[in-house]
Amino acid sequence: MTPLKVRYVLVSDYATVDHAGKLVIAGLYTEDMVVPALPAMFSTLVITILTETPTESVSFRFTVEAPSGAVAAGGGGKLDPSENLQGTRPRAIVGFQFNSIVFTEGGEYKLVVSDMDGPDRHVIHQFRVVVDPNARPDNVVV
Repeated sequence: MTPLKVRYVLVSDYATVDHAGKLVIAGLYTEDMVVPALPAMFSTLVITILTETPTESVSFRFTVEAPSGAVAAGGGGKLDPSENLQGTRPRAIVGFQFNSIVFTEGGEYKLVVSDMDGPDRHVIHQFRVVVDPNARPDNVVV
């Protein structure tokens, strides 16, 4: 069983939560991250996970895995049960910010969540790193 009941995952350059609980996102990536060459370094990459609030405390691991299976980045955390406002669905916003992350491979990357105490691994999101020599910051590639 997955340690988190994930509703959605966002990959961006910047993310924060304002005083009203609204997500503020900048530089939102689609399923393809187009880079001019490999290795590709991103000064900041933020993974935002919206998940249901657990009914009991849960510790988890989070990894960004390259197509070869190598771990490009990772971390861990603990979620505790929490009260939700009347009329709202219980939710938790989990964020991981990676500074100076380097992608050395093109292809399909996986965001994986696993229980700290068990072998179960759950892919919660996938994206591709695509090499296009013509890609530049001022040249949007669609």
